Amino acid sequence: MRKGVRLCITGSEVMNGFVLDRNTQFFASELYARGYELIESRILHDDREQILKTWREFAATGDIIVNSGGLGPTSDDLTVDLLCEWLNDTPVYDPHSEKRTRYFFEKRVRDRTKALSIEVALRQTRLPSRARAIKNTVGLAPGIFLPEINFIALPGFPEEIRGMWKETLGIMESLSLARQETKIIPVWGVGESQLFTQLPEAPGVTVGVHALPWGCRLFLRADSQHAEAVAGMAGELQKKYPQQVVEDPLAEVIAYCKANALTLSVAESCTGGLAGKQVTDHAGVSVIFKGSAVTYANEAKTALLGVDPTLIVTHGAVSADCAAAMARGAAERFTSTLSLAFTGIAGPDGGTTDKPVGTVFVALHDARSGETHVARFLFPFGRERFRGATVACGFLALWQHLVGDRSARVFPLSEFFSAGFP
Repeated sequence: MRKGVRLCITGSEVMNGFVLDRNTQFFASELYARGYELIESRILHDDREQILKTWREFAATGDIIVNSGGLGPTSDDLTVDLLCEWLNDTPVYDPHSEKRTRYFFEKRVRDRTKALSIEVALRQTRLPSRARAIKNTVGLAPGIFLPEINFIALPGFPEEIRGMWKETLGIMESLSLARQETKIIPVWGVGESQLFTQLPEAPGVTVGVHALPWGCRLFLRADSQHAEAVAGMAGELQKKYPQQVVEDPLAEVIAYCKANALTLSVAESCTGGLAGKQVTDHAGVSVIFKGSAVTYANEAKTALLGVDPTLIVTHGAVSADCAAAMARGAAERFTSTLSLAFTGIAGPDGGTTDKPVGTVFVALHDARSGETHVARFLFPFGRERFRGATVACGFLALWQHLVGDRSARVFPLSEFFSAGFP
């Protein structure tokens, strides 16, 4: 049985730092989630000797090779030529890709260089004669699968790779590639130290962790002999944190609002529009999202949200009272069913003894009942992480408010909440 996958990212633009390598992260996360093991990943210059040497080294291990890059039309796109050199094969045009490319240039290129442009562009539609094409629905260059050496070549553009990934996974599943039982469990609102002190013992299970904006993503993996232990640990975590184990609280909020004809608005100060941005990152939210008010200045809180300036003078802009007023104001101004508000001290300056840097108040208003809940948190993580944690906290609170059994007090910070704001 084959051991795993070896990844090769080719491109001098990546090696030199001109282009961010997003592909390794994509491949690694996708393979891990499906129980495959990524043995090794290398980034290489567009250098013939270096690439061929690496491919031969990888092939000698018996692992599957996935190469990304080098399938374009220019002279530094070497993948097809090097594969043919390695295997003593000849390049041919993939009929489907050739047809698409000719059609594209016939329709789009109208000047006297069209013929030359087509010939250059057709270079990317080639593949070794003994290879199978992987259809590219986004770009023009086909992917390549060579069964004789278990070699998969994909373009370098992330969007093209994602469009070809389903077919690529089908190829991997047809090969003798080892798989392990794998669970990826997001636990929101729990720090690493707290989470690891409460993990049950499970011999044979490999445990890893990665930070969420506010919480942890736990990785559990074991061979087939310990698969039940992985399932057992996952079940225990679900029981321990029944409404904190969710892949994406915001996505759940959006789905719930759509299903129940609810609308949402947000009022932001310290988060600077991040909450609104994250909501509108989801397609189709126009049916539920009324809008966002970024009220950084106190005057904006008053003018746009109707916050009483006396309240700000008395309690401060960073206070439970101000957060509650912002949330209510957003619901009123945008005529939304639900609203969230964020006001805090991102730092590095502005903190006091009573309200140190990282202090934030998150408010949630539900117009159906007139309830306004507010919680105080401390996220002294630097401005970027502070904002991410604050927004994540708000969306988790809203999701739990919508679907949670309040009598069970499953919301981890419910003891900080108060309904005492009129």
